[in-house]
Amino acid sequence: MKKHRLIATILAMVMALAVAGCSNPSSGNESTTGSSGGSGNSSGTGNSGVDYSKCAVGDFVLKDGTMLSKDETPESGTVAVVIVRAAADGKPALGVGIVHNRIGLAWCTSSAKGYSTNITALQGDKIKGYMDGSDGWKILKEACSDAESKPENYPAWNYSLTYAKNNGLTGDLATGWYLPTVAELDTIYQNKTAVDASLSKAGGSTFGTSWYWSCCQPPSYDNYARGCISAVAM
Repeated sequence: MKKHRLIATILAMVMALAVAGCSNPSSGNESTTGSSGGSGNSSGTGNSGVDYSKCAVGDFVLKDGTMLSKDETPESGTVAVVIVRAAADGKPALGVGIVHNRIGLAWCTSSAKGYSTNITALQGDKIKGYMDGSDGWKILKEACSDAESKPENYPAWNYSLTYAKNNGLTGDLATGWYLPTVAELDTIYQNKTAVDASLSKAGGSTFGTSWYWSCCQPPSYDNYARGCISAVAM
C-alpha cells in the first residue's frame, strides 16, 4: 500500500483501557497511530484494581498501571500512557503511548500482500465504517496471508506489536497496543491541546501538526492505506 508522495508520516500507538477493579484513580490513558507506504513515524491497557472509568482526557497512566491526574506533574520516566478519550457511552477510555516513531516506517512494503489488497473491513473515516482499531491486526491477517508469518512486511503494524517490549512496558501494559483508526485519530485531534500538554509534561512526543498513519484504507483506493494529517483527523 503506497501513500502520499513525500509526506513524512508519524506513528502513534493507542490502547483501550477497560475498567478492572474499583480503586481511587486520578486519571486516564491514550492511543496510537500507524502508517502506510512511503515514509512514516509511530508512537490502553487495564490494571488490576484500577478503575479507568474515572479518568479524564490528559490524565496519565504510569508504568506501574496506576493513574495520575493531568493536574499533577509526573516524575521523569514514569508515564506510559496519556488519556485521549474518557470512558463514555459504553466505550472504554482510550490512551496514547508517549513515544511516537518518526523514522519513516511504511504501512506495508511493496512486496507485502497488503500492498494491492482491497481490505474492505479496514475501510472507514471519522464518522462511519471501521471505527475501533483494536482488532485491526486480526483483520489484516485474515485478509493478507503473509502478515502472520512475515510481520516485517507491515512495518507500522509491527511497530505496534513490539511497542511494549521496545519501551519496557510490562504487566497489563505489555499488551493491547494497536494502530488507531481515522476516527480514533480524530478523537486525538479534537483533544490535542490537552493531550499535547500532558505529553509534554511526561517528556513524550507531542502531536503538533504532523501526518499520522491510521490503520484504515479509503474505500476508493484499494492500494492505498489511509494516512491522516493531524489538522484533519488526528
